[in-house]
Amino acid sequence: MNWYPRYYGDYGRDTAHLTLTEHGAYAVLLDHYYATRRQLPENPDYAYRVCRAFAEHEREAVDSVLEQFFAVNGDGTRHNKRADEELEKEAAIVEQRRKAGIQGAKVRYGKR
Repeated sequence: MNWYPRYYGDYGRDTAHLTLTEHGAYAVLLDHYYATRRQLPENPDYAYRVCRAFAEHEREAVDSVLEQFFAVNGDGTRHNKRADEELEKEAAIVEQRRKAGIQGAKVRYGKR
């Protein structure tokens, strides 16, 4: 995904309590989540590497963000509810456009 919708009102309401470091961790984790289209592993070491969190206070910020915004699912991964919804919407749009492209090609070039 080359871009994703960021609803500033929702973001501001849900994250007003975060520190600057936590905001940075959340932004990096969301970018990674959307770019890879995959949930995060449950083990926080992966998130530390993605965020380049090497200092203890940075890791604490990542831990806080993971706990608040990336719930551990029964499948051993961490999910962000909003990101999952947006990725599902994108997948549906891509599939709709794929079908329309096939149909358009059939009309334009005929059945072969």
